[in-house]
Amino acid sequence: MLAGLALAIMADAVLRPGGRWWEWLVAALAAGGALPAPASRAWAQVVVVEIRYRTRRRLRWITVKVRENALDVSVHGAQRVWCYNFSHHGRLDLARRDVVLADRLARMVESLAAAGQPAHVAMHVETLDADHGSVRTVLSVTVPSPPPPEWRRDPLAGIAGSLRRGRSVIVERREYVRTSRHVLRTLRVASFSPGREALALEALSENVQWLTVSLHASIIPAARARRLTARAVHRLGSDAQLTRGAGFRWSARHEWELEAYRQRENSVAAGAALCQWALYAVVRASSIEQLRRRVARTMEVAQSAGLRLEAGAGEQGDWFVWQLPGGPGW
Repeated sequence: MLAGLALAIMADAVLRPGGRWWEWLVAALAAGGALPAPASRAWAQVVVVEIRYRTRRRLRWITVKVRENALDVSVHGAQRVWCYNFSHHGRLDLARRDVVLADRLARMVESLAAAGQPAHVAMHVETLDADHGSVRTVLSVTVPSPPPPEWRRDPLAGIAGSLRRGRSVIVERREYVRTSRHVLRTLRVASFSPGREALALEALSENVQWLTVSLHASIIPAARARRLTARAVHRLGSDAQLTRGAGFRWSARHEWELEAYRQRENSVAAGAALCQWALYAVVRASSIEQLRRRVARTMEVAQSAGLRLEAGAGEQGDWFVWQLPGGPGW
């Protein structure tokens, strides 16, 4: 958007007689803001993150209460979540070997989408004991819904090990947050796509013993999902016709993207759910030095497995809150 704005202002300054100096200045600033920065961001995004970090409070209060067999998570506003604990033998990872479980969860998500109301579903896999590798797997849903048969309702299971029941305070720093129990850094998987990163997640969970992995899905109601996918296919199809009509070549990448949107439209029309996905990995430690070593190790394992993690400098407070059950403020 910034690049388009820069081009429009430059064209106006060149073609219109008596162009003003400030038009060139605004065009230069817009073009500079559109240039890529580290971590696959534009410089404009980096500046916005820095301003938000410097102007917000460092202390945040998180209140977690059990009410009516559900969990109320309050940060800036209250979010009610129904939590379910999974009893299993051995490690449960977000990997392809849990095919039956994944299929049942997918059917539950599709039923929530067909119900026509927005919902947020998340799965949290938390290592409880670094020495023995015991794992707690929790499913959280923002609407009351019967879970798959393997899950048992347990609102207390949704309380993260770094928080406590009642009111907890977190202190935000540029590269971590601190609670009364741990020092934590929240990492986010860049461009997450369900099913594509299964092997990388399996390698990460087997080699790193201090993680909480949270997979979030914001479910779009079925009627709105059909409109969104149809609109996307129409927009890309129109772009393809205009490009070819003007004598330009429609690239293979754009053709693949158009075909992917068509397949998604067909899947949604057949009843599949359309979701917005996010995957967070929370590294915890007892000291800042230990946290730095563990974060470096986590990034190293993820990179060797082909998984790109975003560090989230200046956004640790928001990312830590977003990965909680219900994704408050997500």
